[in-house]
Amino acid sequence: MESGVGLDVDALMQELGQFKKFHLLNYVLLSLVPFALNHYGVNYVFLAGDVQYRCLVPECEAANTTEYSPIWLENALPPNGRERRCSVKVPMEDGFCQPDHFSDKLRPCEQWLYETHDTIVAEFNLACQDWKRTLVGTIHNIGMLVSLPIFGFISDRWGRKRSLILSSTLLAIIGTMKAFSISYEMYVIVEFLETVAGASAFPAAYVLTIELLGQNKRVLTTAFLGIMLALGGISFAMFAKTFPYWRTFILVVYPPSLLFLSYIYFLPESIRWLLSKGRREEAFKIVTKAAKMNNVTLSDETIRQFTVEEKQTKGVKTEANEEETQGLWLQVIKSPIIMTRLAICSWWWITCTFVFYGLAINSVSLAGDKYTNYMLVSSVEIIAVVTNALVLDRIGRKKTMMIAYLVCGVSCGSIAFVPKNLPWLATVLYLVGKIAITQAFSGIYMYTSELFPTHARQSLLGFCSMIGRIGSIVSPQMPLLAIYIEWLPSVLFGATAIIAGGLMMTTPETLNTKLPDTIKEAEFIASKKVKPKSTDMQLTSKL
Repeated sequence: MESGVGLDVDALMQELGQFKKFHLLNYVLLSLVPFALNHYGVNYVFLAGDVQYRCLVPECEAANTTEYSPIWLENALPPNGRERRCSVKVPMEDGFCQPDHFSDKLRPCEQWLYETHDTIVAEFNLACQDWKRTLVGTIHNIGMLVSLPIFGFISDRWGRKRSLILSSTLLAIIGTMKAFSISYEMYVIVEFLETVAGASAFPAAYVLTIELLGQNKRVLTTAFLGIMLALGGISFAMFAKTFPYWRTFILVVYPPSLLFLSYIYFLPESIRWLLSKGRREEAFKIVTKAAKMNNVTLSDETIRQFTVEEKQTKGVKTEANEEETQGLWLQVIKSPIIMTRLAICSWWWITCTFVFYGLAINSVSLAGDKYTNYMLVSSVEIIAVVTNALVLDRIGRKKTMMIAYLVCGVSCGSIAFVPKNLPWLATVLYLVGKIAITQAFSGIYMYTSELFPTHARQSLLGFCSMIGRIGSIVSPQMPLLAIYIEWLPSVLFGATAIIAGGLMMTTPETLNTKLPDTIKEAEFIASKKVKPKSTDMQLTSKL
């Protein structure tokens, strides 16, 4: 794929070698980003997790009591349901709280006693206010909605490297401040700011990774990042189990991300991005360094293209630069193909975030230890990532993700019809759905990146991800919905996934295609014509 005048970037990447010292070093550096970020992405499932609590009965116990289960407790509480946590039977005689001295009359609780103080529920007295607890996850994802276009613009304008480092270090600083929250309101505000600052670190790392590669190594490296995400999820659950008190967990997990500031010295900028901006001299320095580290001798033709043509390109506007001067979004709006593709990609992202995070949040509600359950759900993600690595380059992106969406849809939808006396079947369907949506989510990053041009790639990827956050904003509310209509969340998960699978039939296959550098090239993906020779050429390719 040419970027600028006469330089084939994919051929250059092949010439440098893609699994030698320079590339392996950068893979390791970039893989640490998803590993670290998965400690922050959904940590509200534990930090804002529900805890056991009950009404405090002032006629029977002191306000500072620590005895959670006195002998009279079962007779003092309603038999089941929400009332058991938020109401209490009225004692017939003050100070005489034997098991048979409670009337059937109920009154609402005024004070509560918490079994543990590990989460913000106890710390900020959120008993019987489930909406405040689940709102933390929604606020977190609204922050992502705000973050992605901001840092997408920064990445496409000032570079992937700057965007990555800025997002990662701000995340560490603001996230650590959350440990010093003195009220629920302060906690939620800092949660929002943390997400605005840090939500774009992974997209920046991902785009930087795929732009470091030629077309035949994208799947393998994408799989590596996916495995690091899964390992990060397992590590997150282990840290949460080791440091269950929410303030301690934050102070242990967040500060290490300040080390990403050192990437200023160790991580190079994207060669492809530099070339798309016409900054050949900077790109040539990185290429020369890479060749030296990889013990590769650059061909005379490559050196000539960087040196001789550097002078020629100073007065020549590349197609990408011409598009940039006309305005990114103006060019997108003028292209019906890109606009339609953008809308379809946005629905894929809504589905992925809605189902993926919805299932992750619900995992802590499964029978058994919540930390073990989360580790199990994170572990099965590795199966999905490895499956993608094996099939994406064989049967293609479209078929792989279409099958993943449909399997997820059928599995999740079927959970609603499983009899209550077969909990193991519901768990199996749950895990199959989680594997399938993880496979789709892992593939959609790469597929979306391959559908859009270099100079706008992270902005458009960020836009899709931003719209996709509608799904993750809604997903934390699914446990509340299940209280009223138990089967509805799984049906919603299934329906959105099936629709996403159907939309896969409307977009082109990107297997064995080069990354497009301009909007025109992106329009003609999967067309027999490699590149249009005239702007008046009829657009006959798929969306």
